[in-house]
Amino acid sequence: MEDLTRGVEVFMSINFIVLGVSYLLRPDSGRAYVAHLESKGSVGSLLVAFLALGIGSFIVAFHNVWSGIPTILTVYGWLALLKGTIYALFPDVALKGLATAQGMGSGLWRTAGALLAAVGVIVLQHAVRA
Repeated sequence: MEDLTRGVEVFMSINFIVLGVSYLLRPDSGRAYVAHLESKGSVGSLLVAFLALGIGSFIVAFHNVWSGIPTILTVYGWLALLKGTIYALFPDVALKGLATAQGMGSGLWRTAGALLAAVGVIVLQHAVRA
């Protein structure tokens, strides 16, 4: 089971680092993607819900770690699962979230990217050392 838990940590770390660096280097692309999803209305909100449900349920199912640095990933999984559920059941909430993200300036996108990449590096370092 430890190998599976470590695998989830590596998998998610890679995703966090790549997305984080993407937000750092190309914040306008992230904003354009969010605008595209918002323009699709409830279909766009369902896409966000499916992505959040997928990644959240994956983490919750295979990474139930409640001590040390890996707790960050477990909490992220539960929050993603909650977000996906809310967005699936209440598309208007998702559309408001998309509008907020679309309105964020490049500086906020870059800050979010830096934080996401940093979390990815921290979790990856833990997984590699374990």
